Amino acid sequence: MLRSETTIPVCLLLALWLLAPIVRGQGLKVADQLQPHPRILLTEDLKRRVKASCEAEDCWQELDKLVMGTAERLFDEPVTPIYFRGKTMLPQARELFRKVFFLSYAYQFSGDADFAKRGIKEITHAATLESWNPKVFLDVAEMTMAVAIGYDWLYDEMNPSERQLVKDALIKKGIKPSYDNTFNQFLTLDNNWNQVCNAAMVWGAMAIYEDAPQLAAKTIARSLKSSHLPMEKYSKNGVFPEGVMYWTYGTTYHILMLEALAPLLKEPVESFCSEGFMASGQFFLHMIANSGSTFNWSDALEKHYLNPAIFWMAAHTGDPSLLWNEKKVLEQKDFKELRQSRMLPAVLLLGAEFSPGDIPSPSSRSWRGAGENEVVTMRSSWEDPEGIFLGFKLGNASEHHAHMDMGAFVLESDGVRWAMDMGMQDYHSLASKKVDLWDSRQQGGRWTVFRYSNHGHNTLTIDDSLMDVTGKARLLKYSDQKDFRFAVGDLSDVFLRKDRSVTRGVGIKNDDHVIVKDEISASSAPIKIRWKMVTSAKVDTNGNVAILKKDGKEMKLEVKSPKDAEVKVWPASRSNRYDAPNKGASLVGFELSVEKERAETIEVLLIPGSSSMTPMPSQPLSEW
Repeated sequence: MLRSETTIPVCLLLALWLLAPIVRGQGLKVADQLQPHPRILLTEDLKRRVKASCEAEDCWQELDKLVMGTAERLFDEPVTPIYFRGKTMLPQARELFRKVFFLSYAYQFSGDADFAKRGIKEITHAATLESWNPKVFLDVAEMTMAVAIGYDWLYDEMNPSERQLVKDALIKKGIKPSYDNTFNQFLTLDNNWNQVCNAAMVWGAMAIYEDAPQLAAKTIARSLKSSHLPMEKYSKNGVFPEGVMYWTYGTTYHILMLEALAPLLKEPVESFCSEGFMASGQFFLHMIANSGSTFNWSDALEKHYLNPAIFWMAAHTGDPSLLWNEKKVLEQKDFKELRQSRMLPAVLLLGAEFSPGDIPSPSSRSWRGAGENEVVTMRSSWEDPEGIFLGFKLGNASEHHAHMDMGAFVLESDGVRWAMDMGMQDYHSLASKKVDLWDSRQQGGRWTVFRYSNHGHNTLTIDDSLMDVTGKARLLKYSDQKDFRFAVGDLSDVFLRKDRSVTRGVGIKNDDHVIVKDEISASSAPIKIRWKMVTSAKVDTNGNVAILKKDGKEMKLEVKSPKDAEVKVWPASRSNRYDAPNKGASLVGFELSVEKERAETIEVLLIPGSSSMTPMPSQPLSEW
């Protein structure tokens, strides 16, 4: 049964007393009390508010039922087997987290002890493992999150021996390895590993707070200090340089860390966040296209799922328009895949108080993301799912999880993604074939993978060579005018050849068609250029024109300059045995040779079948 006591144990007060001077050293004040278990994310008041929202809104009620129903199914499943896949057991650790979080939620919101008993089987089994694989500390992190939430939320249904077993595992297999310099490199990283691993250490520390107060205090203070590193990687207006998928991953865990600490602190958690971190909800909002798919540059997938981070951002910035894309998911009740999301219970905890009917559309149709990986998005409408969406990626190939995608674009119209980014390839599929995906030097293994190099992106390739991994594409100008939304970038530095300047402009004209224009300066040596676009559409070519067809819709690709261009279709692959087959995708484009001492202008029009455009005279990029 659920515990109803509200008194604060003496051991908790002692733990707070020990923690206070350490955390104050981080510039934060400690609360006078910390609640008994459960204390990670959950309070009785929050439970009441979530239950009220589920009663008031069908969408939240369905998500609550989805968690409960999924948890019931777990009664008939065996305990999660933990085994290695290559050097890691990460998929199994994440599956453990999913099961334990669902079962813990079901117990806390129903009071049915059977859910708790099933969850306790999971965490006690995990506690008996020899180790949680600190050689890959992300494995330890996900295991610690799973076991910590189970220990905290299922505490009342555990007997003393189970508590001892699980508590000891959290300390010995979760927290203490993070003090071994062989394994704790995450503390000095500025990427998502830092966020995930520090969140896990905080959850572990909060779970065993009263039993190891000095260790918990030290661990929390260390995580608060270390987590500043990735916080500073968010640009001032919110761009996360690893892309939208790793924004979701890293930012979600960072927020779960802050939310776990919130009851411990007298100051609001926002005071611990950088300006860029708090602005990054705008980044996520604008990276979702009209169809609901993501602008998936860098290592990312197209699929957009509900995630707790964006609900937290909306609540803590007071901007519900950040949830425009979530509003569509909630109204359409497109939940079928969410039973596999380990973060679904957190979505309910952080999001259920938002009513879809109260979420307004965003005010701006274009957005410029600054920072090391500059990115621009624009659209003809927020409300029309068949409107035009255009994303333009600049930046570099040297950030964590980067691709050679500088100058690339994605395009949607009429509800179809015509120009696509194939996204990441399954890491294990490459590691199992001995590809060193994390060697991102100029001739490193990462760039031999078709999806990761410029050969597999919607950008220019010069002389059939790779881009320069040290180069950077910079935004030159940008406009959000209704008749012509556009962005112009300087790509000169991203090519290994530096003897020609290369400028690319992309824009939506009159909300009914797209222009992609490249200007290449003259030099003393000839050059070969390939213009290409990855598409999953069927392509018919005729001279300088291609007609793309998909899902009963059409788009016209017309090469306006040079007029003698011959549009062709190529396979979206190379002959490497380890490359994904990229089934259904192809490259559409053309090649041209530019003689020495000659400049070249490329202009391509992308015209949706629904467009009623009239021809417009061409303008040089300087006049855009």
